[in-house]
Amino acid sequence: MANRAFVEVDRATMGGPRLAAKLNAYARYWATAPLPAGMRAGTIEAVQGGRKPLWERRYPVFPRLLFVLTGTGQTGFANRATDLETAARTPYVARMLRTVAAGVAKLEDLEADGPGADNWWPIADLDDGPVPWWELTGTKP
Repeated sequence: MANRAFVEVDRATMGGPRLAAKLNAYARYWATAPLPAGMRAGTIEAVQGGRKPLWERRYPVFPRLLFVLTGTGQTGFANRATDLETAARTPYVARMLRTVAAGVAKLEDLEADGPGADNWWPIADLDDGPVPWWELTGTKP
């Protein structure tokens, strides 16, 4: 399977809450499951699973979410990573993160050590990092 990811790069142009709102936007995309053309809401077919997630039309699995931050220093990075972790604990986002890996890293660390180094902090639980990007997982059950 190909390694796919949605990558958000922020050079300190948006505050932590706005960055966290992007995580909510990905959760909305993950959860969007429109009815197929011609199927009416409230029918037996619709109730019995006629909906398929919109993202499945483009991807075999939902891509991992990688947030790359720069321009804030260590304290700014920690604050913004904490904002992402807080958003990850909301029920809507947490439901997505049960199956979707998500991480945050500093651009400076990626440039110095490469993207495969232990530079990625799992958004669902910052205490579980840092790890290489391929070891990022969704939340623990």
